[in-house]
This record gives sequence, structure tokens and C-alpha cells, in this order.
Amino acid sequence: METDLKKILEKPPGEYRSAPFWGWNARLEPEELSFQIHEMRAKGMGGCFLHSREGLETPYLSEEWMDAVHCSIEKAEQEGMEIWIYDEDKWPSGSAGGLVSKKNPGEFSAKALTLEILPLAEAAAKEPELSVGTERFDGKILGVYTAHIDGEKLRGLTQGIAVREGEDASVLVLRREISGTSEWYNGYAPTDNLNPKGVKAFLDLTYEEYWRRFQKQFGRTVKGFFTDEPNVCDFFSCFTGGRPWLTFTDGLPEYFERQRGYDPLPGLPYLFFDGEGAEQIRHDYWRTVTELFENAYMKQLYEWCEQHNVELTGHMLYENDLGYQARVCGAAMPQYKYLHRPGIDLLGEQTKEYLTVKQCTSVAHQYGRKHTITETYGCTGWEFGFEGQKWLGDWQFVQGIDRRCQHLAEYSITGCRKRDYPPVFNYQNTWWEYNEKMEDYFARLSYVAGLGEVVREVLVIHPMSSIWTKCKSSPVEDLNRVEMNMGWLDEHITELNRWGETYNRMAKLLLSNHVDFDFGDEMLLAEDGRAEQGRLILKNASYRIVFVPRVVSLFSTTRKLLEEFASQGGEIVWVGAFPKLEEGSCEKGSTANWEKIPGIQRAASYEEGAEILKEKMKFPIKVTGENGLEDGAVLTMLRRTREGYLLLAVNNDRGRAHSTMIHFPEKGRVMEYRPWSNTFEETVAEIDGNDGGIHFLAEFSPAQSGVWFLETEKEPDLGSAGFPYEHPHYAEPVFAALGPCAKVHRTMENALTLDRCAYALGNDAYGAEMEVWKAQKEIREQLSMQQIYYNGAPQRYSWLKQEDGNLKKGIPFGLCFTFEVREAIESCCYAVIEKSEHFRVFLDKEELKYTGGFFIDHGMEKWEIERLTPGVHKLIITGNYTEELELEDCYLIGDFAVDTRRRVCQERDRIHFGDWTSQGYFHYPGSLVYEFSLPPKAQDQKRYMLKLGEHRATLVSVTVNGKKAGILMGNTEKELDITEYLENKTNTLELCVVGSPRNLFGPFHQSYTGCSRISWADFRTEGRFYTQEYVLEPYGLFGQIYITMM
Repeated sequence: METDLKKILEKPPGEYRSAPFWGWNARLEPEELSFQIHEMRAKGMGGCFLHSREGLETPYLSEEWMDAVHCSIEKAEQEGMEIWIYDEDKWPSGSAGGLVSKKNPGEFSAKALTLEILPLAEAAAKEPELSVGTERFDGKILGVYTAHIDGEKLRGLTQGIAVREGEDASVLVLRREISGTSEWYNGYAPTDNLNPKGVKAFLDLTYEEYWRRFQKQFGRTVKGFFTDEPNVCDFFSCFTGGRPWLTFTDGLPEYFERQRGYDPLPGLPYLFFDGEGAEQIRHDYWRTVTELFENAYMKQLYEWCEQHNVELTGHMLYENDLGYQARVCGAAMPQYKYLHRPGIDLLGEQTKEYLTVKQCTSVAHQYGRKHTITETYGCTGWEFGFEGQKWLGDWQFVQGIDRRCQHLAEYSITGCRKRDYPPVFNYQNTWWEYNEKMEDYFARLSYVAGLGEVVREVLVIHPMSSIWTKCKSSPVEDLNRVEMNMGWLDEHITELNRWGETYNRMAKLLLSNHVDFDFGDEMLLAEDGRAEQGRLILKNASYRIVFVPRVVSLFSTTRKLLEEFASQGGEIVWVGAFPKLEEGSCEKGSTANWEKIPGIQRAASYEEGAEILKEKMKFPIKVTGENGLEDGAVLTMLRRTREGYLLLAVNNDRGRAHSTMIHFPEKGRVMEYRPWSNTFEETVAEIDGNDGGIHFLAEFSPAQSGVWFLETEKEPDLGSAGFPYEHPHYAEPVFAALGPCAKVHRTMENALTLDRCAYALGNDAYGAEMEVWKAQKEIREQLSMQQIYYNGAPQRYSWLKQEDGNLKKGIPFGLCFTFEVREAIESCCYAVIEKSEHFRVFLDKEELKYTGGFFIDHGMEKWEIERLTPGVHKLIITGNYTEELELEDCYLIGDFAVDTRRRVCQERDRIHFGDWTSQGYFHYPGSLVYEFSLPPKAQDQKRYMLKLGEHRATLVSVTVNGKKAGILMGNTEKELDITEYLENKTNTLELCVVGSPRNLFGPFHQSYTGCSRISWADFRTEGRFYTQEYVLEPYGLFGQIYITMM
């Protein structure tokens, strides 16, 4: 390979490195900002997004805020890092923390089309109040209709109140309502993002203010803006209770009529009910909403960034759930056209959302976007490890994502901030010192995955217009039922999500068969699609084959484009029946004549369709297992380079190794590159029968990735490329077997979390013991203060009251924590209390000394305890309770052990293999170093492989004879060649098993979570899944360790 490439891959430049969401969530101080930027750079990151986050005390967009931005830009420039500006206060984007609707509540606040159902007699009695155009406190009447309601179906729909004697009819009243206020938006309303004037106000309040102050850095250190989950149908919208609603804006009916060619008002009830013609009005309504959102919001922000020499990035809301997606933005894919760096949001530790990734990367490919981005790892919990990072990241990168934006790097983790959808990618995490290794890996992967041009022969028609035909608001659902992880609980919407999931499974099926593809959005095809010389062109991308999934409706422009494509000899593979609707219309659908299009090859199932595609592809990549069948766990991306081709392959199976044979249709020299170890090796290839191609062996440990460069101008290293043989009774020669006990030492203080207390307020006596969060909840209830036990409250800057810069004096309070010491601890220990410099702290009756030091976070402060004697002790905190206080769990730290009854005791220097939480490290957040001795290295040419057994850790760092030898993690990297580090003497081996803050911070008392997404609610468990016991994550070495000789 070229020397320049190898040199670049040693330390790829910053643009290929991650840029996390840097959560600004406290009072911002210049020294702390500079410190954290330096930390991010030192640990391998390439930039960061300045992101207002929950807990912020510096007023958003104030002069103080802008000073913090200025400080960060200056420091980032010194460090050679990129600054990206997140464009909102919390999320979603578009409101400027409520300032947009505050500016003009009537015009700029979110709006909805709402439905009220009245009995005919009642409506007739108040007919004058129900005339069209009447506007009252509960909205402006847009339409009044009479109909018979049969379940969710309408019969005999007519406009107006039509009295029908002897008939049981109902009157439907449709109104335009303006959203009420929400604490999420700091007491203001969400914004109408279909209104271009409201979006212009958002730009004026945010983007223009940054431009005014920092324009000299735009396009240099300041690379651009991140717009997060902009939408037209916000969860926090507030309309008249009991009325179902859909997004709306003033002027929508007029725009609809201009674009669609007919007045929508007579058919609007079919947005809530089924009936004749319902499919067309729904299709056309959501197409109209998509266009309005595109023009009012996405295009306006994109053009502003173009004019100001910066880029726009971000992601849409509900990318994977097509039912939700229709409701919140109409369609996501047309919006990606207006992002310079299209992005996605992948929450939780899961690799299921193929739609999410492919919708984004398809548009990026089609519109020539060099980079894409993923907001990723949010909600995975404090225990999230390096193998999880790699597994999730690899799966996204092989589908076309090329840069990570970690969720989150928090400025502070005091108070509620530590529960803001952890983990945290910053100095507060106990694995932070190893972060650079993961940054180097993904920077290498990003660089090589951007070489050349991706090869995708297949375009899959995206089914969004079919979803539109079924997208309504259930007439019995008012959308007030919102579940934290799942969203709206309207069964109609979740049914659409289930339908959308069939397309997600289709995408997974195609990729598992190594049929890479792009989605083709019909709106984008209508704007930028054409047929040319037997290929379908969508802007910058070209396809030989079009794959049509099961759909019920398509655009007329799509039909005409496919007709032209087929007439030129283009290949079309069609699954299922032809649609009976065109643009939602039965009338148009009846004249479509799909049967007359030449050359369409029909498939009865997606499985059959995938087989047809493989036969038709000119560059089929086959990845087969030892059984000769396609190995669907190994996903691939092929790119055409100057030298030939590049193949990125990822084993998405986290539990099992895969030995595979990769079949490629051309010949050439094969070089294998492993980005984790940054090593190249030439690979033996074998001629693949008579078809002119080759095959070669590719072996993957669980969740492992690899890159193969195929240089077609060079001859392959020919040889036998069969699967390796191993006798069933073969055992590798063992140099050393380690375990099941080891001497250990910690890398930081041990800890006992104190999460229960009694409290006293004013002159009251101490009450019963309870969890700390409940104690604070009761205190704030008694004092009529804003509650802070949950995440989602108004920003602190919006309600903290200050008088002449001094906080109010407050009410005297005390917290009393009880803990037991089993054995005397003679060394100095510490109580750790958050933001406690104004408190008085006592152990029993002895007042403790505030040291000024910190533990984990700079706001978690240490109070000295000279020694601990056996017995039950009380840690007492006193002070004045003021509005700004955030009482949290406290921690006892020092050189001691904590037994399974959570008693402090003396530490042993050896432990048995197994869970360390039951061997003295109950709440320990740091690392344990296991120490071993190895015999002298033999005088031979053998290779010595360290092979870890079962273990639980964020990662394992290996040191041999005082030299760092490498990093192991999970099942992905369990072996390490340590030959070069062994000497002809007794050797020392240290395995640093890295933990996490999970067992320090929790959640502790949740017996069942039921979801892969961790939120603040998991730390505040009540009800049937609450347990008084402590639910911990196991950590440590579990299985035997061997060093084998090869």
C-alpha cells in the first residue's frame, strides 16, 4: 500500500475524528471551558458541539453565554479543534428556548387542526356559535360537517350542520388551535416550523447573533450548526384536551390548493376517519406538510449557512418509525437534501434501525455529501463499554456514516445532570484516559471508508407515500398519552410503525445478502431523477436496478420515470402486487397500467427479490460461511478506488466469531487492513472457478471489522484459500495459566454510595429515612419551589431568582446519612458532597474539614475524615436550603472495602476471579489491576498469545514488564500477541480491568427496566419494579487466562 496512506492512518486528521455534544449545563466558567476543550483534544477528539443542556445556569444567548462561546472558540483554535454550534436550548430545534413564540405568540406558536365531535341535536342548538371563521379561546373554526360515524368510518359526509330527522348523525367541528405553553420551553409555546416567518425569527435570534459576534471564525474554527430533531408536531404541544389533532399552519389550505389542484376543506375529516377518498386527502396533506416544512425550515437554514460560509448538520425526529415520521415532518428524506452533513440519531445499545441509517446515507450519496454524522450512544447507561462503542459504530459506518457525535460530553454531572441520558464522554468517566484508542480507531475507519466512490447498483423506492395514504389521527385519541421511550400511544400510529418495520426488515434482509442499496425518495426523484442510457440517475448517483417493495401507492412522476427507465433496458424487480392507487387516488391508479411496462421481474417475497437482485448485479459480493451459504451477520460496503476496490466488512454478531470466504468478481492483489491494530497484511487469494473472480479467507472475532484493498492492476498472491482445519481434540501449547486468584490494587479511591437519608427543615426534627431524591422532593414541595427530581424541568437560568447577585438566604435544613463500619480504617477518608462549600458537615458530632479537592467531577467536593472506627455512624450535612441547591447522593471514599451488606471494612490484597462487587468493591467506579508473574520466555521463535477468559469490563489494558502492550475489550479483542514484551527472566503481567461509574451512580433500585434506553426515570423507580436491594453491574475477571505458544 502507499506509504502516505499508512502515515495518515497512524493519526488521521481532526475532520475524521469525533465531535461530541458538549453539554453546557451549569454556570459556565472560562477556566473550566478551556480545561475541558484541552481534555477532549488530548483524548483524541477532533471537535465538539456547543450544546445547551439541562441544568444550564448561564442564561441562554445572553452576553455571558456569548462570552463562553468566545472563550471556547479561542481555545479550540489554539488546540486545532473544530467548533460546531448546536442551535437550540435543549431540544428540539426551532424555538430558541421558547423565545420565538414569546416574540409573537399568535403567529409563531405551533398550530394544530383539531377535531370535536358533537351530537347533531347539540350542534344544531348552538349553530350560530359553530359558523366557519368563528374564533374563540379554543380555536378558529375551519369547517363544520355532518356525517354518520360507524366506528372509525364516515358515511354520508356533508359540509355544514344538516338536520336529518330520524337519523343518528354527528357533527364534526374542525378548528385551527394555537398551542399553549410548556415548561419544556421554559414556560413558552413550541414553534410553528411550517411558518417561514417564525423560522426567520429563530434564525434572527440564534444564527444571526452568532454571526454578528464570531463571523471572522465562520468557516475556519466555527464549522457550522447542528439542528436537532426539528419537527412540525411537537410532543410538548398543548391543545384542547380530548380533541385529536394534526399539525397545521395558517395558509396551509391555500398552499394545498395551489399545489394539489383542489380545495382540501371538504375532505379534511378523512384525516381522522376512514371513508371514500380518505387515501387521497391524506396522501396530499402529508405531501403538502413535507413541502411546507422543507421550504419554511430546512431550506431556509441551509441557504443561510451557504451564504455565511458554514455547514448545516443535524438529524430528523423519528427516522426509523415511519408512522411517527409522517406525523412529525411528513418525510425525512427530502429534508436531508438541505443538510451539508446529513445525520442520524441512534439511541440505546442496539443495531436494529436500518431505515434510520440508510435513509440518511442514501441522500448523502445522491447529493454528493462528503461527510455524514451520527448522534450516538445516548441512553446506553453508565456501564456502556468500549466493545459497545465499536459494535454500534461499525454497524453504522458500514452503511455509510463516517463521523461520530457522542451523546454526551457533559460540562458537569452534578445534580440531575448525571441522569441526562448517560453515559458521559468527558473527564468524569473512569475510562476516559483510554479514549484516544477508540478515537484513533474510528478516525482510521472514517478515513478509509471515504476513499473512492461507493458502489451501489440498486435503488429501492422508499415507501413513504404509501404510509401517507394510511396516516390519520385516531378520532378517539388526544395524543396526551406519551410514553417516555415509545412516544405517542395512539394505536393507529403504532400500527403504521409496525407497517414501517416491514421495510426495516427488508433493508436488513438485503444488506444481509450483501445487496447494498440506496433508498430513492419519490419527492427527490420527482425533482432530480431521470433515466439515461439504461440507468436511473438521482442527482449524482446512478443505478442499474430499481427494486420496488410492497407499496399501495406511488407518485405519477415515479411511474413515468420507471416507464422511461424500463424502455431504455433498465432492470426493475417488483415485490408483491402493483399498487391500485396513484398519489392516493383510485381514479389515477386505475389508469396506471403497470402491467404494460416491459421487463419488470416480479417476486412474491422479499427473500425471492433478494435472490433476483444477486443474479442481476454486475458486482456481486458474496460472503459465505463454512456451509457455503451467505453469512448475513457480516455486512459489507464496496468502494471503487484509483487502485481498484476497497471492501469494508463488519461482523455484526457480538456473541460469535465468523470464519468466512469473500468472493469478488474481479482479480487483483488483496491487502487486509485491521484498523484497531492499524496493521496491513497481504492476503492469499484463490481463483473463483471460471468467472474470473477470486475468493479469500476473512476471519472475524465477535463484532470485529476489517478492510480489504483489492488492487486490480496487480496480480493476486495465489494459493489455497480454504477454511482453516483444526483437529477436534487439538489443544494449543500453554505457556502459562493464570487464576483463579490474583493480587489486585485499585487505581482510585473505593467508594460507598449513600443514597438514603433523613431530613430536617427549619425547626422540625429529623423524620424517617428515605431516598435522597424523595427527601429533596418533599423539601421543595414544602417550600413551593420548582421541582428538580426529574429531567425535563424549565432551564435553571429561567427560574433561579437572584437579588443583587446574591442568592436568597434560604431555610435551615439538615440531611442525616447512616452507615456502618465493620473494621477500623486508620487511613484518611473523605465524604464527597456536591457543591458543598457553603455547608457544614459532621461525622457524628465532629465537624469535618472542607479540602477543596474533588472526586469524579469538579463539583463533587471532598471533606476530610481522619479515621473510621467500628460502629454505626451518622454523616450530617447542614446549611440553608435555597432555590439553587441540588441535594444528591453522597459518597464515602478512601482505602477500604465495602461488603455485600454495604459495611465499610478493611481491604484484602487478593481476590478470587469473579464479580468484584461481592469482594469489597460494591460501588467501586474505577479499575482494578490484577497482578501476575510469568515464567521466563523460552529460547525459540514462538509467538506468545495472551487469551482472556470471560470477563466484565469497559476494557482491559495490558501491561507487560511495565510496558503498555495493548487494549482488550469484550469478545471483540480477547487475544493479544505479547511476544515482544516478554523477557528471558520472570515477567510481570498486569491486567487493568476498567470499570465504570455505573455502580456509583446507579440506577440501583430498578428490578426490571424493559427498555434499552436509559433515562432519568430509571433512577427514580417507584411501583412494582422498585426494590430496596441494590441492582449492580458485575465487573472483574471471571474465567481462566491462558498464554499460549504458536
